[in-house]
Amino acid sequence: MMGKARYVAAAACAALLAAGAGACGTSVSVVTEGAAQGPTIAIGVAADQPGLGYLHGGEYSGFDIDVAKYVAKTLGYAEKQIVFKQLSPAMRASALTDGTVDMVVDSFSMDGTHDGEADVAGPYLTVREALLVRSDSASEITGTDSLSDKTVCAVAGSAADDNIRNRTKNTRTTVAERDTYPQCMTALMIGEADAVAADDAISAGLASNNTGDHLKIVDVPDTTWSYGIAVKSGQDELVGQIDAALRAMVKDGSWQKAAADMGKSIGYTPDASMNPPKATAKAPSSGASAASEK
Repeated sequence: MMGKARYVAAAACAALLAAGAGACGTSVSVVTEGAAQGPTIAIGVAADQPGLGYLHGGEYSGFDIDVAKYVAKTLGYAEKQIVFKQLSPAMRASALTDGTVDMVVDSFSMDGTHDGEADVAGPYLTVREALLVRSDSASEITGTDSLSDKTVCAVAGSAADDNIRNRTKNTRTTVAERDTYPQCMTALMIGEADAVAADDAISAGLASNNTGDHLKIVDVPDTTWSYGIAVKSGQDELVGQIDAALRAMVKDGSWQKAAADMGKSIGYTPDASMNPPKATAKAPSSGASAASEK
């Protein structure tokens, strides 16, 4: 998307949202080679996370997609103006900095550092660290402290990738990176990996997408991280607007409906002691160790 110029003019919207007003706000003008392409908003999402961001039959679905649509509507965009762009975790920050997308709604951890490449609104979901293992290994792999001499597959650029590396750096654990969760699932099923590092929401989706009882989720209860919506660094006013939209989503019950739909889809229910989180543009300190997102 070289040569693309983007201009985000954020109008003051938080007060109107707090008062219960409807859509208001931002205009995102997209100009490519001098020709206006808008008005549209490009949102980076996952396509391989059932229940969160999943592409099937040409349609995107999942909790992250519901959140993205709600926020875009609140910012003034009709659904037909939303352009979803599939991103891998490793691509997210660069897609923001080079203008490929206007925001990222893709299980993006806001608890870590982003090297000045992104500002993050939220949180909109808080999850727990987890491992996905084969059922025949469940008695042997009971947590991150039982991974010595094991191989763990992690998706490059994900919060779980950094976190599992930090947890196992002084052990005989091999962390094998892949670009996507389906690649990690293949490694797990053919025995190239003993576990997949993820969180409990992503793990539930991956397990639900595989029939039978051959997979088990191993929770790591002492570590949590929060999902946020990332935008290009320096857009403080837009972050405030997104935070207001997320608070409105909880207040009017749309967040709860999206969470219930996720439960029906993949059997995952967010921990009520941590959810719905309050969007404040600053993630809560909720875990024993925070994920570091590159």
